[in-house]
Amino acid sequence: MTDAPPGTAGPPLDITIVEFLPSGGMFQFAFQLADALARAGHRVRLLTGPNPELTASTPGLSVISMLPTWHPNAPQLGGKLRRKARRAWRALLLTEAWRRVVAEVRRSRPDIVQFGELRFPLDAGGLLAVSRLTRSPVVDIAHNPLPYDVNDPTRPIEKAAGYAHRLLGRAYAACALVLVLGDGPRSLLLKAFPHLRAVAVCGHGDYSGLLDPGPLPAPSAAPPSALLFGAWTRYKNIPLLLESFALVRRKLPAARLTLAGPVMPDVDLGEVEARASAIGGVDLRPGYVDMADLPALFGAHRLVAFTYATVNISGSVHMAYTFGRPVVATRVGAMADVVRHGETGVLAESAPEDIAHALLELLEDPAKADRMGAAAADYSRAASSWDQVAGRVSAAYRDFAAPRA
Repeated sequence: MTDAPPGTAGPPLDITIVEFLPSGGMFQFAFQLADALARAGHRVRLLTGPNPELTASTPGLSVISMLPTWHPNAPQLGGKLRRKARRAWRALLLTEAWRRVVAEVRRSRPDIVQFGELRFPLDAGGLLAVSRLTRSPVVDIAHNPLPYDVNDPTRPIEKAAGYAHRLLGRAYAACALVLVLGDGPRSLLLKAFPHLRAVAVCGHGDYSGLLDPGPLPAPSAAPPSALLFGAWTRYKNIPLLLESFALVRRKLPAARLTLAGPVMPDVDLGEVEARASAIGGVDLRPGYVDMADLPALFGAHRLVAFTYATVNISGSVHMAYTFGRPVVATRVGAMADVVRHGETGVLAESAPEDIAHALLELLEDPAKADRMGAAAADYSRAASSWDQVAGRVSAAYRDFAAPRA
């Protein structure tokens, strides 16, 4: 038997992590967790799609590009029929990807096989197949316990009813362990699916291992500007942010707002462009932002804004903290799990007047923005390191059969 990894109890584990999409926030999460688990001494293989955004250098970690999937933030041009055809083709690719995962897990028989977001009913069915056709304990990280629909603006944001919901419940129940990112998501998961075998909070790490912020200017060195970073999707509530910023501009005409990220199908880009043009001072940057460009993007803004309609721990908040930027966020979902009101940012009610007041609190007070930005950076280093996350995950792996508290 080999020696135990530092900071863990028991021998090293053979872990397979599956993230179908080879770039974007979910892949970055999976890669950083896999890297931290490998640093702790475990043997980790990350199975993903073509041309992954990140490559492994840590001993014990292998990133294996073996799944016929796609990059999630590639431009999606074309009309309605072309979009339907693309979705049908991707369903076929995902079916083949799940077939390969089942075959690989049956071949390698890892101690743990871990999945991430179960975005589609096909994912829930695939996880059920892995649990039934292989001998490895199955773990899922439920980033959003009720997955979001980012394709159809007419449907509810959370997939909380119908056949897909029931299938998701069966998939979670088949897991030896379900991991969540915070206490808020844990409560949501257990409210929707109260009979799961084991649920544990693992948390979300920072981005210092991927992004070197370098000697970034303090928030006060940036002009009075706010940034929304990440995919433009309905649950981010961009119309609310724009209406709030219109109120900010009436009091602070020098204020600027940047929206940077890929546009999802449930957002009408034309409507966003028209409203931004009418307000003025809004810089729209639709499209995926390369990781190398992120330090300059965050460094050019005083704060980062999150006017979400709902959320289960946003990785973009941790990214803002990594760059020492305070945040302004709506008091919804699990946002209070990571935003310390008055310390690392400002929480506001979901009304334009309240959000505008919170934005002005930092845009008009550079010293306060600096204090909160420094506290955000300290929080990122002290409370959300990937080594801490890996330690909690390792302990949960070994104890997944224990009853929930």
